[in-house]
Amino acid sequence: MSAALPAPASRARAAFALELAPRDPDDSGRAWAYRVLRDNIIRLRLEPGRPVGESDVAAALRVSRTPVREAFIRLAGEGLLDVHAQKGTFVSRIDRERADEARFLRSVVEKAILREAARDFPEPLRFELSANLELQRFCRKERNYERMFHLDNEFHRLLYRGCGKERLWLHIKQFDCDLDRLRVLRLSSRLRWDDVIEGHGRIVRLVVGRNPERADAIVEEHLTGALYEGLVRQYPGYFKS
Repeated sequence: MSAALPAPASRARAAFALELAPRDPDDSGRAWAYRVLRDNIIRLRLEPGRPVGESDVAAALRVSRTPVREAFIRLAGEGLLDVHAQKGTFVSRIDRERADEARFLRSVVEKAILREAARDFPEPLRFELSANLELQRFCRKERNYERMFHLDNEFHRLLYRGCGKERLWLHIKQFDCDLDRLRVLRLSSRLRWDDVIEGHGRIVRLVVGRNPERADAIVEEHLTGALYEGLVRQYPGYFKS
């Protein structure tokens, strides 16, 4: 079972640690360092505002500092790391404006995706959507927010795949880092899981029932209905002022 995230102050005192993803045989050191760091930042294993040193990361990954430095440059370009001369490198704080932009983009695109999915969607992927939804309900019972976050992403990716637009989903995921961190924070705080799961249930019913007329309303409610002000109050150090 995944525990809720501790308060920022207690996490700041924790020893530096990374959760290491398996390294693919074809991964360069730079690609692997980037993937591991990005995943740890998105899932708040490396929390916003935390200093991150090249030597610490290189030691954790058992690689030289050169691929780590290259990964830092790429992550800084994506807005996930802030580099300050004479001060060091820090995990960026969550930018709510960037998160809102990503939510707007997803809302516009997914309305079109869901309308298309409700008109024509492969039967095997309908089964996968329904199976994914059942696993989400199990995660709610087990309070496993990390698995829930993964299933949530996979649920939406299935919708894009079924419409032949999976590459578009991958492009969007490069843009919505701050929204993803908000989603992880929300799930880890156990806020409104029922709303998330019920929203996915409405999507499944729409796809199975071939009812594209309801697509816009369902996406609007699912992607814009969440309020995050409570998280800002609970974790003020995680957000840009």
